Amino acid sequence: MKKITALLCSILSVCIIAHTVQAQTLQQTRINSSPNPIGSGARALGMGGAFIAVADDATAASWNPGGLMQLERPEFSFVLNYSNNRKDLNNSVDRSMHGMNSISRDDLNYFSVALPFRAFNKNMVISLNYQRLYDLYDDMSFNTQTKSLDNLGLFTNAERHVNFKQSGALKAFAPAYAFQITPQLSVGATFNFWTDNLGYDNEWQSTQKEKVKAATSSPLLSSVIQQQSELIKHEKNTNFEAFNMNLGFLWHINSVVTLGGVYKTPYTASFNRRTRTDLENLGGPGDVFTKTQKSRENVEMHFPAAFGLGVAFRFSDAFTTSFDLYRTDWSSYWIRSGGNKTNPVTGAMFTKSHTHDTTQVRAGCEYLFVLEKTIIPLRAGVFYDPEPALNEPDDFYGFSLGTGMSLGPVVIDCAYVFRWGNDVKNSMVDKPGSKFDVKQHTIYVSMIYHF
Repeated sequence: MKKITALLCSILSVCIIAHTVQAQTLQQTRINSSPNPIGSGARALGMGGAFIAVADDATAASWNPGGLMQLERPEFSFVLNYSNNRKDLNNSVDRSMHGMNSISRDDLNYFSVALPFRAFNKNMVISLNYQRLYDLYDDMSFNTQTKSLDNLGLFTNAERHVNFKQSGALKAFAPAYAFQITPQLSVGATFNFWTDNLGYDNEWQSTQKEKVKAATSSPLLSSVIQQQSELIKHEKNTNFEAFNMNLGFLWHINSVVTLGGVYKTPYTASFNRRTRTDLENLGGPGDVFTKTQKSRENVEMHFPAAFGLGVAFRFSDAFTTSFDLYRTDWSSYWIRSGGNKTNPVTGAMFTKSHTHDTTQVRAGCEYLFVLEKTIIPLRAGVFYDPEPALNEPDDFYGFSLGTGMSLGPVVIDCAYVFRWGNDVKNSMVDKPGSKFDVKQHTIYVSMIYHF
């Protein structure tokens, strides 16, 4: 009987360890904001992000650099944002499985200095820009329960608690240049240097903790065998380096209609990844042990191309409407680590996992109340902003409201953006039946000072 018990304990230990190690597939980079490459600015986002054919302030470098030609005076600007993102997990198969994510952040979202000038009988604009594009902060906890019965009559009830925390962001230093081809047509380019060599961190790190408690019984056992294990995995990604460009044009067809377009080139980023995994058997009839694994490697991540078209209608000096279509080629998104090329969205091998491209649709409007000493704008927008996911994209929708005022050379704008998705798939939790309800609230405040 002792030999049988020892054998069953060994089998149980192996099962628990295998179950715990399997959870390492959760350790993937989580983008906690919209992963689609869009621009910045309270004015633009107050119009639902439909800004490609408007693009008439310094944030045009992030939306459509061709629009920079509309700047008439030198200006300095910055954008601050506060966000609260919440994800609620539910599982239609495992009723015991639940979890909640809630993250609140405030950061410098954008900074720029722009200078219009004239050379070679052409109007031109140069600008220096900083943009915080990808928010990688995340905090997710959930519980799940698994019951199994094998051919030998060994019944196991395993309870699992997972906690995942991630912090960091990806930012770019982005000089931009635009010039006028004709009075109606201008083109421009933004040069995005993704680097942490300019005094700010361009990195992210994560910690995954998982505890598994298992109880096993069998007709061959005189009592229930209980065992507990814990996995702790730390991952740090540093020295993120890449380069890409935003290429854009703006065409004033007539006094009412403006057409804009932008193409954001694909790029392959390189960075260093350090990982430490501690797997510990905390208790039970088996031997208590701790296993530690460390690794260091160079990783490549390929970000897809994106392109958009926008049209704006300026019905009067006070009223403007705009519409954008935006396409991102997520089917070419991959990461190469340890010699394996995988899909960052699903975690599966790239050749065996297909992710569909996404198309954003955005619409917005702005009305200006021109007063004696100031101008008060009212803005609103709606958008469809899907995210890449296993098989079909996840549907996300949103709306925005914005306003502001001008006080001499100073323009202050603010915007509120609400983005949501229901029954969203998420590769972080790969158990069948798992879905998330996501709600994202963001407030943007911009200030522009004209010299």
